[in-house]
Amino acid sequence: MVGLGPTVASNRLVLGGRFKLIRHLGGGGMAEVFLAEQVSLGRLVALKVLKRDLSAQPAMADRFQREARLLSTVDHPSVVRVIDFESGRDGTVLVLELADGETLEAALRQGPFEPRRAIRVMLQLAEGLAAIHERGIVHRDIKPQNVVIGPGLRGEQARLLDFGIARLMEIPDEEVKGGPPPLPPPGSNPFVSHPGQAVGTPAYVAPEQATAQPVDSRTDVYSYGVLAYRMLAGRLPFLGPETQDYLEQHVREKPPSLDDVAPQLRSTPGLVKLVMQCLEKKPSSRPKDGAALAEALRGLQPTDTDLGTQTRRALQAVTTQTWANLTLTAGRVQTNVGASARTVARFTKQLDSQWRNSLIATALVVLGIPTAFAFWPPPVTERVAELVRQDKTTEALELIDVTLPTSRGDTPMLLALKAAALHKAGRRDAERGLLSAQPYQVLHAAHPLLLEALAEDFSDAETDAELKELILVVPAKILTPAFNAMAKGPLSARQWGALRWLDAAQTVEGLDLVARYGASLQSKSCRVRQLAAHRLAALGDVDAVGALRDLSELPKDEGPSGPVNCGQDEAADAIRQLKKKK
Repeated sequence: MVGLGPTVASNRLVLGGRFKLIRHLGGGGMAEVFLAEQVSLGRLVALKVLKRDLSAQPAMADRFQREARLLSTVDHPSVVRVIDFESGRDGTVLVLELADGETLEAALRQGPFEPRRAIRVMLQLAEGLAAIHERGIVHRDIKPQNVVIGPGLRGEQARLLDFGIARLMEIPDEEVKGGPPPLPPPGSNPFVSHPGQAVGTPAYVAPEQATAQPVDSRTDVYSYGVLAYRMLAGRLPFLGPETQDYLEQHVREKPPSLDDVAPQLRSTPGLVKLVMQCLEKKPSSRPKDGAALAEALRGLQPTDTDLGTQTRRALQAVTTQTWANLTLTAGRVQTNVGASARTVARFTKQLDSQWRNSLIATALVVLGIPTAFAFWPPPVTERVAELVRQDKTTEALELIDVTLPTSRGDTPMLLALKAAALHKAGRRDAERGLLSAQPYQVLHAAHPLLLEALAEDFSDAETDAELKELILVVPAKILTPAFNAMAKGPLSARQWGALRWLDAAQTVEGLDLVARYGASLQSKSCRVRQLAAHRLAALGDVDAVGALRDLSELPKDEGPSGPVNCGQDEAADAIRQLKKKK
């Protein structure tokens, strides 16, 4: 990848042919970013390429690799994941998950967020910061352009990205004594500490960054406070407009109170107080890290009702209902106790663990054993499945490994979930090893998350004989309807794998193959497009001509050796074959 620049030709294979470049996305002080396709999986990724002059510095390349390894251990839905890293002849490259959605910067062009939505997004970002701070990483460039908001398991999901200038926490924790340190002289670039090393964005930079002082997690908290201020007020706490102006303001001026700029926020004083604490000049006066921010924000939910009032009313209602139940017949008691249990359960979800446990104990005494079961923790298999769904695969695998030795009847389901977690973590060799070692225990359990993993595996390895044998171990009465539902879903590796399996197995009842393969012509994967066009030609339905023509007429991207086919040729050939059948 030596000499790679923004004008790089698309469809160039890099990193040993494992990735295909599509286009240049942008760049910064340290790196250039490219959209690429991971050839083996047919999925889009982002390649972050360390600039040549920095890559040539052994110390810089080593630190980039150290940070990549640390970031690869961060497994959180609010943080864009690191998929791979390579430093060698092609250069120094970080392979990142491609985040879908729009940037927070774009979302804020529509105006400030109302408090409920803002708190939800702020909490997600705080949880993401907590995940990287726990690993000893400081982001150092928190701003709306580095946040993507898109669909997720929790509805709207905010995600942190671009760790291009993150660095390891290696600064002692002692405070800088005395007044604020001197500002860099006018005309200098205070956001470059070494050649090519950016250290922040002027509008969001913390005072210690502006004055080239040591940074830690509280530096991110300050930038987070600027971001939150803008999200809630629709403007920045300081207005610059020039770099030196921002520096002066961040270091020396007190920001206007958030509720003075946005009077509607006076109904949420706790939220205003937290944001203003983040903007304190002294790091020691701010929340210490992302975990502290997240804890504070959870205490602010819900924003429109006092939780203590809710709890007192719930307890009063339950108590009244309970004493009424005690006067009823035994049959009626059981029914009404269940209703009371559901009432308490609905409210105790919002309590901290101490209050929750106390209320459960009270329920045991007053309402009886059936009520207590309403609060009982969910089975370990449900907890593991939820962790996998939330992309918390490290936590899921740890819980499985702790539980398996004493799991007894849950062993098959836990093993199935372990295979699903390994798959989601990108550990495909370990997943295959587990499936091959204990196929009947794992595959007969047929957990839905494992079935999704198998469909994705098959999408990339249709000719893998061992994989076919493993999938056939899953009971057909479970596999077929599950794959049928996936095949009817939106375009994805999972959808394609399920479709191809059912088609090959000739179990396509209720599945419109022409419609599904026609939709696949719009896939981002050239391989999928090509296979879909071939299959439509074989199916012989002339109704597919319209979708095939749309693909055949798409302009081809230019490659080093000329135009590159991405299914256009196969679509044109399929049209010719179908026209012969008219």
